[in-house]
Amino acid sequence: MIVIIAAILLIILFIIMSVFQFLLVLGLPLGHLAYGGKYKKLPKKLRIMSVVAIGIFIFSSIIVLERVELIKIFNNPMVSLVIVWILAVYFTLGVLMNMISRSKWEKRIMTPIAIVITLCCFIVAIFA
Repeated sequence: MIVIIAAILLIILFIIMSVFQFLLVLGLPLGHLAYGGKYKKLPKKLRIMSVVAIGIFIFSSIIVLERVELIKIFNNPMVSLVIVWILAVYFTLGVLMNMISRSKWEKRIMTPIAIVITLCCFIVAIFA
């Protein structure tokens, strides 16, 4: 049960973060919450990074759903297990990056979100 709850929470957070990244791509003045908070509106290079982030969130959603057996794409449990562990480490690095950000808003808002994402990834990796 805890694995399904963690997976659902991950999908919800991935959707929220994808929408946030999409708003950054559109040029909304939310840059203080991302990429160190240096810009209100992201420059083109960072908007491209936001598009990449959206892709990572979509891919992560597919992997999590595969790992908890709600979808079948790879049809190989070892592939989804290895990738979920890679995601757990990747999002752990995200926590660290948010924690050292110069932006107080990124620290206050994005760090807790990144922590929940990371913990849920570890739950899925360990127990699914």
